[in-house]
Amino acid sequence: MSTAVQLAVTLAGWTGALSTVFAYGMVTAKRISPDSLVFQGLNIVGAFLLSISASTYGAWPSAVVNVIWVAIGVFALRAIWLHRTRMSVPLIDGVSAHEAAPKPVACDATPDHAQSHDAASHTTQRNSAQRTPVAA
Repeated sequence: MSTAVQLAVTLAGWTGALSTVFAYGMVTAKRISPDSLVFQGLNIVGAFLLSISASTYGAWPSAVVNVIWVAIGVFALRAIWLHRTRMSVPLIDGVSAHEAAPKPVACDATPDHAQSHDAASHTTQRNSAQRTPVAA
């Protein structure tokens, strides 16, 4: 292997390592979300570059793990993209699927005057329709 190729592979490995560490550090510092395209992109690029470097130097366990890492990242990117496109597709009159989705309704099973927030008051569950105790 020529010196130029060896240098390029080494630089690819270091770039990949820095990319994945940077992505992890940014998520840990809460500067980016694990569901962000930036995080997934940094991980995919980093793992791809690391897999090239590792396979060139015969570090097969590392190369295989990084190829798997790329596959996981591509799967995550696909899931994020599908989720975002589903949420932004207008249904009727410009209302998106997210806005049209039914909202959960809060239901309180105890009368207003008997409502308490201490641990002892939550020992018996009640049937909301009949206000009678039910087995837990």
